[in-house]
Amino acid sequence: MIQAQERVADVVTKHPKTADVFRQYGIDFCCGGQVSIEEAATQAKRIELPELMDKLEAASHLQGEGVNPSYLDVPSLVQYIQARYHETLKEEFKQLTPYVTKLARVHGPNHPHLVELKEVYDDFKAAMLTHTDEEDHQAFPKLVEAHQGQHVEHLDAAIQSLVDDHTGAGAKLEHMRRLTNDYQPPMEACGTWRLVYTRLEALEKETHDHVHLENHVLFPKVQQS
Repeated sequence: MIQAQERVADVVTKHPKTADVFRQYGIDFCCGGQVSIEEAATQAKRIELPELMDKLEAASHLQGEGVNPSYLDVPSLVQYIQARYHETLKEEFKQLTPYVTKLARVHGPNHPHLVELKEVYDDFKAAMLTHTDEEDHQAFPKLVEAHQGQHVEHLDAAIQSLVDDHTGAGAKLEHMRRLTNDYQPPMEACGTWRLVYTRLEALEKETHDHVHLENHVLFPKVQQS
């Protein structure tokens, strides 16, 4: 049974479906997941602790899709992250960028926040592409080596650098959410406008899941090797 003093990140690691509950109430389970459920509920101010605990307990019994990646060893987990998140992220950027650009060009003159949205999105995209490329070609091979018992210099510093990148990406996601009024398009929004908001919100969800898996599963597995 889930306890109120358990850390948010630990609960999501053990019971992945609880991420949906935390997300529903705006509770950060990736970069800010080191707090207890009780503390997170107090900070969120959108749900009382008993109700949150009931929802988390119910979600903990839901069957996830496929294998729980937290049970994979480090090499397998790295491969999973690359296939499940890195490759799909690159593809989504290719597909989504033209729509974000079009939205800013067509509606930006009358809605300046859409121009700012494109700027933040472009920064997020550039940062994530650089970050995932560094992980694929430099950081992840070192993490596997460390897990296999090889000496890797400055391992903790390298991991902290990746965590810092994740925190920066999270700040950009929060900025985009504020600019879009929690991804709620106005009544007059065209199809492209609605499409962009829907896919940006999905991108946020994917990134949160991605970051949680690295920060709270992959990195601890390596450091505990």
